[in-house]
Amino acid sequence: MEKQTDPAEWVQANFWIPELRGPIVLGAYQVKCLREALSRDEKGDFKYSIVLWSDIKKSAKSSVAAAVDTWFCDNFDYVESYIVANDLKQANSRVAEYFRRALTLNPNYRNKYKNRGYRTTFNNHSFAEAIPIDPSGEAGSNADLIITSELWGAHEEAQQQMWAEMTLSPTKFGRSMRWVESYAGYTGQSELLWSLYQLGVKEGELLWPEPMETNFDGPQPLEAYVNRRARMFCLWNTFPRLPWQTQAYYESERAVLTEAQFNRLHRNQWSSPQETFIPAEWWNACKDPNMPGLEFTKGGLPRTPVVMALDAGVSSDNFGLLLDSRHPTITEETCVRYAQRWVPPPGGKIDFVGTKEHPGPEMVIEELCKKYNVVEIAYDPSQLEDMAGRLRRKGIAWFKPFGQAEKRAVADSALRNRIRDRRIHHDGNPELAEHIQNADAKKDPTGEHSIRLVKRAEKLKIDLAVCLSMADYETMRLNL
Repeated sequence: MEKQTDPAEWVQANFWIPELRGPIVLGAYQVKCLREALSRDEKGDFKYSIVLWSDIKKSAKSSVAAAVDTWFCDNFDYVESYIVANDLKQANSRVAEYFRRALTLNPNYRNKYKNRGYRTTFNNHSFAEAIPIDPSGEAGSNADLIITSELWGAHEEAQQQMWAEMTLSPTKFGRSMRWVESYAGYTGQSELLWSLYQLGVKEGELLWPEPMETNFDGPQPLEAYVNRRARMFCLWNTFPRLPWQTQAYYESERAVLTEAQFNRLHRNQWSSPQETFIPAEWWNACKDPNMPGLEFTKGGLPRTPVVMALDAGVSSDNFGLLLDSRHPTITEETCVRYAQRWVPPPGGKIDFVGTKEHPGPEMVIEELCKKYNVVEIAYDPSQLEDMAGRLRRKGIAWFKPFGQAEKRAVADSALRNRIRDRRIHHDGNPELAEHIQNADAKKDPTGEHSIRLVKRAEKLKIDLAVCLSMADYETMRLNL
């Protein structure tokens, strides 16, 4: 049995949040859009079968989705509601968690629901459940409401198949809905979200062209669109409109994010999965003319532990070698101690051994291991296993293969953050600076904050940047 309610008024009376210890307070644009998204025609059917609620970061997207779920379950009997994200943990820890939390906070819901596992069941037999990505298990779904969270991250085949399998049932046409909440994704990767963006924004019509006030950008049209053919409502907001979205907050965010990251998260703009690894200013700020030297014993033996990293590509690529150590007085910071590259001759290959006049990488590695306290040599096993094997047999140091897939993504992401936070010291080595500036950051689809170092162009080399990533990661991991 349905309770006739205004959804925006109901949400602001019944959906509680911990920040206020009471009902949520929506922004004017959220009220306007929520009423339209859940509006119904003269027959009582929902006008829209798909709602895409896309807003800038920290605009309560997940809370709004959880509030819609609560409204559905409380106002309609026997509702089947499912919450899906890029994995079960994400689904259960965001929208579903906010849903359960609101019920716990609101004293009017005591004894009106039960939690069991990932499912919450109301006394009117409606339920909401966070579910895993399992396309075969969800075939034949008969849902009234399907909430999909952070669709920008749905890159894998199983996630895309899950979207297809959980289509709405024709027997519930007009009484069921897909609700998608997300901010913008990456072109060429976030294909599901891109298709909805095209359907809602590019093929839809602007619903309210009259400007509404923003926080500091002046009056701007509310970016709400309707595609009547697809029965779709789309909010794609790109402006700060909520009280806590202040200029001071965004100035602090600009200081720690690249321009592309800032625009995607805080202006809801699509981004290329590949962007400049770091601004040149970040690297220049890490230059330390007073970088402390290494420590040696009274007898002149090396004392400071250092990690060496080696990287080489195919025959036309450079060979990179780099030494890294902890800062002697600031333990969470590191110092680049040495960097050298070898360039193959035109049409030829690098001589790994070399000559006395022109020593190759192997000779230099051996000399550096005599000169410094090298505790580990990290290397790319896909290219350097033979050379590492030869040197390993000489017993000059401990060689550790460094995986170039998932582990590199972790190391590359950490390196970007450490350069941004000025936790790396260097002496301005021009070859290392060149390779750092040649590098782009390609978004790794396996994680929101995971990137990979890649060449901006094939002719531009980044071997020393890759060496720094491996060496710095190992230096911090080994707690030298």
